Amino acid sequence: MKRLLLGAQRGALLAVTGAYRTTSTDALPVLAGVLPLDLAARQWGRLARSRRLGLGREHMDRVEEEGLAEWQARWEASEKGRLTYSYFPCVKESKMKRFLESESTNTKKQKTQANRKYDDSYLQFGFVVKFGSENSTPLPQCVICQETLSNQSMKPSLLKRHQLSKHPETENNPIEFFQRKLTAFRKESKCMSSFTNFNENIVKASYLASLIIAKNGKPHTIGETLVLPAAKEIVRCVLGDKAAKEIEKVSLSNDTVKRRIDDMSSNIKNKLLLYLKDCNFFALQIDESTDITNMAQLMVFIRFDRNDEIIEEFLFCKPLQTHTTSEIIFTTINEYLIEINLPWSKCVGFCSDGARAMTGRLSGVATRIKKVAPLCKTMHCMIHRQALASKNMPKSLKLVLDSAVKIVNLIKARPLNSRLFTVLCNEMGSTHKSLLLHTEVRWLSRGKVLTRLFELRSEILLLLTDIDEEKSKLFCDDEWLSRLAYMADIFDRLNILNLSLQGSNTNMFYASDKVNAFVRKLDLFISQDNSEMKWIINPFEDDYIKNIPEGILAKELFIDLTSDSTLKTAFKTKNITNFWLDVKQEHSALSTQALQFLIPFVSTYLCENTFSH
Repeated sequence: MKRLLLGAQRGALLAVTGAYRTTSTDALPVLAGVLPLDLAARQWGRLARSRRLGLGREHMDRVEEEGLAEWQARWEASEKGRLTYSYFPCVKESKMKRFLESESTNTKKQKTQANRKYDDSYLQFGFVVKFGSENSTPLPQCVICQETLSNQSMKPSLLKRHQLSKHPETENNPIEFFQRKLTAFRKESKCMSSFTNFNENIVKASYLASLIIAKNGKPHTIGETLVLPAAKEIVRCVLGDKAAKEIEKVSLSNDTVKRRIDDMSSNIKNKLLLYLKDCNFFALQIDESTDITNMAQLMVFIRFDRNDEIIEEFLFCKPLQTHTTSEIIFTTINEYLIEINLPWSKCVGFCSDGARAMTGRLSGVATRIKKVAPLCKTMHCMIHRQALASKNMPKSLKLVLDSAVKIVNLIKARPLNSRLFTVLCNEMGSTHKSLLLHTEVRWLSRGKVLTRLFELRSEILLLLTDIDEEKSKLFCDDEWLSRLAYMADIFDRLNILNLSLQGSNTNMFYASDKVNAFVRKLDLFISQDNSEMKWIINPFEDDYIKNIPEGILAKELFIDLTSDSTLKTAFKTKNITNFWLDVKQEHSALSTQALQFLIPFVSTYLCENTFSH
């Protein structure tokens, strides 16, 4: 059988290699770079059995190597073809060389095919150069059917054959006929190009309008019921009817606006996840609230570092279907972080409103996060703490506040009294025309209510004289009025402090400075350990070098930084966050330590602000 297989292979290899008929049968496979047929048949059987048993690619590679080794042993033991052996002692190298020569030959053949050029005489067959291919590989395009042929078809015979087979009626037409067709064809192409570009502008306008609708929190139907009709009328008045008809092409239907918003949302989410993969640290701001449908909503914002900046972004908002316990809240957050592949080890801060489920000592969300994020520092929202602290007041002031709220409710909650008071304010030329209702859940409510009440005290006195004489006596009491003025002034100052703590990109040092500036001896935020972190605020103060504990960072590294006059000059022109981001490459240990305290949130302002909209 072996002799029959090799004999059958010999004839084919003589034809392939072009070798003399006297070349030995053992040398021909080496020259051709192919396995002897008997060894190849055995190898094919082994490979088929391996595939059937599912042994994997590694086992198949081993079978092929064994086949080559057996061929090499046969070639070395053969007494014939020794001259060929002196040139190709290794069958594996011969096989690879043959493969490379074959690839090189094919490449050379491909390179020898030169690009054919277009000639103006080809228009008599109805062909021109396709637009855009003039400077690379010119392609012939028929002006009648717009079919494009290959470059190798740029021959008169082939172009003529296309004309006779596809458009035989144009064989005897003069050249002017094809020139008219060419002119019409180019006009159509130009119109189609402008139409395509205009369509892109229409789609862009649809996306921009959808973005505005989403930012303002309006229903999707407002696009086709209000935005588009208003835009059309404005354009008609300014630019005319023709431009107004073009505006009608912008699609702002309910489904289109939803689809546009979903597309933009998906794009923003993908970019955010891409940025989070490269961050060194991140902090979370978490709040839970109930919407108008009585569904509990969990909202999370994230702050992280990227290159030379700190970024704050909305992370997710998910409904809590059943209970709002710390376990469910933590599980929801943990599952999302696992989904986006963001490790807890990078978490350095967690800020909440201080609810029991959030900050419980034994099983709160903060406690659960600390177990999986050793670097995490928990923050009780600075604004909530300020609002809670401002609720404590002496009994005499509390009585004044209660009386003020009752007077406001007497006038504001009754329609007749409210109308009479408005008329009275108009007649007296008052700056304000109505009072403000006191709302406990609004941080700035008390200050604004008391300030407005004190500013309209004369008008209120006139009205109360007719409707409630007992309460009108309070506005004749100088002591009560002085306390009201004092409280209005104090709560106005507290409102200023509250507003200064709101906003984005705030850190613990900024908030702490604002609180300490308001009342120096009020220790709301800075704990005993924060004295060890004051070097972050201004590392170039000499007193801070002495207070740096060895456990936080090496004093030698800190001295190197503070001795750099260039960095000292740069510190004066930058805020502390940007400064520590800029020195990240040169002083990575100090920058890393500082960013762990600068990245965490200090309030739940972003969540509260989002829920209020």
